[in-house]
Amino acid sequence: MNMKINPKILLFTLTAIVVVWVSYSYLAPSVTLGDFSKFEPNSEISQTINVAIVTSRPIERSPDGKIISFYARDKNNVELKISPGQSLPEELLNAEVIELLGHLHGNVFAASRITKVK
Repeated sequence: MNMKINPKILLFTLTAIVVVWVSYSYLAPSVTLGDFSKFEPNSEISQTINVAIVTSRPIERSPDGKIISFYARDKNNVELKISPGQSLPEELLNAEVIELLGHLHGNVFAASRITKVK
């Protein structure tokens, strides 16, 4: 049996495989912790960073029970106070890795968005 492979189908298939591989490899959320030292103190430019929640430090709450602040650490074990811009669901504090979008104000990271990564 003599089978000929259509070059257009082969090219399309290989291109589709490469696109899927790139999107899963490079565009998927990373669980690698980031580095707080890459943030310029007192800059208003928001950036993202992956951090781990420090469960041994206190979680500050408002009188109505909403989370006001908590602590997180980066890949260098630098711990900073995180001040969320919105109320957080309790289960978010059980995440291994979270992504923060925000900026530094002195020794406090002002987070405008917090997302569970892992």
